[in-house]
Amino acid sequence: MTKHGKARSSRRRREAGRSSDGSVSVFLIIALAAVFMFVAIFIDFSRIAAMKAQSERLTRAAVRSVMSSYDPQLQKEYGLYAHGGTSGDLIMGNVLNDSLNPGDRSDAFRLMAMELDSSGLELQRPLGTYDIFNRQIIEDMKYKAPIDFTLELVGKFKPLSQSMKEASNTVDVLKKLRKLYDKREAALDEMLTKQRKAGEHAIRLSKLVMDPPGQPINDASLGGSIQTAADGASQYEDYKDKQQEDADRPPKEKQYTLLLMAYRSGMSSIGSQISREAGRFQRENDKLQADAQQLWEEARSLNEEMKQVIKESENRSSNVGYDQVTNDVTPGPAASIGSEAEMIQSVRKQADKLIHSDDFLNGFRQEIDNQERRYQQVVRAVAALQSSLGGEGMKGAVLGASRELQNYISNYGVSGSGNILDRQQAALEQFRTSYKERKAMEKLANQKLKQASKAIEAINGLNGQNQAIMDEFRELQQYYDESLQFNAEADSMSKGKPLDDDPYDAGKQAMDNMDGMFGFMGNVLGGVRDELFQNEYAVHYYQHFDVGNLSGIVDGSSTGEEIVQEFAIGNQEVEYILYGFHNPAGNISAAYAEIFASRLAIRTMEGFVVNSKLGNPLAVLAAAILYGIEKAIEDMIQLCQKGSVQLSKYVPVELTYRDHLRIFLFIHSHNEKKLSRMLALIRLNTGINPAERFTYASGEVKTAMRLWFLPGVTKSIGVVFGSDGDEVQGSRYLVKRKADFSY
Repeated sequence: MTKHGKARSSRRRREAGRSSDGSVSVFLIIALAAVFMFVAIFIDFSRIAAMKAQSERLTRAAVRSVMSSYDPQLQKEYGLYAHGGTSGDLIMGNVLNDSLNPGDRSDAFRLMAMELDSSGLELQRPLGTYDIFNRQIIEDMKYKAPIDFTLELVGKFKPLSQSMKEASNTVDVLKKLRKLYDKREAALDEMLTKQRKAGEHAIRLSKLVMDPPGQPINDASLGGSIQTAADGASQYEDYKDKQQEDADRPPKEKQYTLLLMAYRSGMSSIGSQISREAGRFQRENDKLQADAQQLWEEARSLNEEMKQVIKESENRSSNVGYDQVTNDVTPGPAASIGSEAEMIQSVRKQADKLIHSDDFLNGFRQEIDNQERRYQQVVRAVAALQSSLGGEGMKGAVLGASRELQNYISNYGVSGSGNILDRQQAALEQFRTSYKERKAMEKLANQKLKQASKAIEAINGLNGQNQAIMDEFRELQQYYDESLQFNAEADSMSKGKPLDDDPYDAGKQAMDNMDGMFGFMGNVLGGVRDELFQNEYAVHYYQHFDVGNLSGIVDGSSTGEEIVQEFAIGNQEVEYILYGFHNPAGNISAAYAEIFASRLAIRTMEGFVVNSKLGNPLAVLAAAILYGIEKAIEDMIQLCQKGSVQLSKYVPVELTYRDHLRIFLFIHSHNEKKLSRMLALIRLNTGINPAERFTYASGEVKTAMRLWFLPGVTKSIGVVFGSDGDEVQGSRYLVKRKADFSY
């Protein structure tokens, strides 16, 4: 190979080498660029993932910080949580800005360099809504309420459960029977009165026939007055003789014309009188007899109704609550199922004594039929008399009619040994044992009940005597109405019932309250209910009235004018929650009346035991209620003086005024109205409107971060990460996160 050829060959080898090195370099550069891009993508991917996590934490922290600003007054005074007065947007903005602030160091390396794009906050679920308020009550009372309720109330009342059940059953059945019994006996009395009047209506007719009756009819001469049919019959023979004598004389020689005319006129007159009186007697008798039959049917129907009342007396649905309290495993003394309950039950078992037997009642109906039969005999005898007036056989007709009338009158018209109605009345009176004693006790019970009502009237008389207090109640009513409107509820007051004027109605109402109380206790023991938490919350966080202020009114030593200022709403919050009267005295008087009713129920139970030996169950009922009223009056005086009263002579534990209010909260449901009253009181006492304070926050934060290596492929990245609601704007990556927080 020539020198030039070798040189060219060497040059070509060098050029090929350089070309090969260049290709390798390009390949390496391309490979390195791909690796760098791959690594860069993962760097930005990592930054984005870290940004997402940080944004999530930051959003939650910001919303949490907003809700950490709860109102301290609501929490301290009422155990409630709601966002305070500081602006939530301001708190959230400060937290976000402080968290994203890079600080003063200029040489700090910020891996993510996050910045706030936008933020938003929405406060929801105001405390003033029933659901939210009730949920916070439950949260606050979920441990205290069941324990306090069980130990402080159920434990005290459990020993009385069976005795009160029997007392309530007995009052219920005997009160119903008493009303039916009195109506039945009144119907029977009225029936006998109707029959007696029918007998009395025969007296006038009897006097027209013969007066006095039962005398022989001796012949008499014409010329005497004819006042009765017997008078006419006595002159009839002489009339015939003189008529015959005149008939045999010429017309100008007749001697007895005037006497004969007078006799015929007298007989015509007495005949007309007898006819009119017989018609009246028939009309009156028919009506009275029909009334008597109707009254007997009424008495029989009432008697059957009494049988049904007794039959249904052992199946009262209210018994379930008493039995649940009895059978519950509750700390404290066992329920009394012994002598007291059995003695009260024995009184109720004697209710059958008040029922008339069918034979007894049928005897009255049979006598109505007998009276009708005897009446028909009178009618026939009088008709025979009327047809014989002025003719032959008049004496016998007069005697027969008089005899039938006298039998009818002696049996039904006038008192005497032969009066059938008197014997029937005596049989009724013999059945009505202790009637006078019962009526005397009822009269005394009425007087005592009026005495108890005077204290309530005195309390109500204090209304309107302090204008400032009245203004406060008007403001409270406005807040209450607004709470109802906010929750879209209609106004309704859980009014306490005033004392009934009738002792039996008052006793029954008291027992009904006990039924409701034990029923609620049984329901709570079967499963804790929201109402329990609400009631216990009310007595824990709200002020009740100092019942000692009423001692002067109750014992009669004061009119109460000096304690008007004590009727401010701040001193009777629990009573207001319970009854809802927007005046100073209404809630206090309602509580007083209901406490008296509860004491009446318990003391009436004792009265059944004390008076169980009286025999007649209605007499026992009257005595028990009288005992209950008298002892309840004493209890009210003691409660106002001491602040507590012994539950019962058979269960010697103390029951405070506050305990009574807790009981009544069980009896009066109306939960929504109670909640509005509580909310109104919160607003009045704190100046905070619960409808404007929120318990739930929902925040949204959008943060941005500039991408380092992938400004040209942001769309691809956006596709990858856009599924979470993120977005890419140019070289910026934006993350949107939401967080919620509630108390």
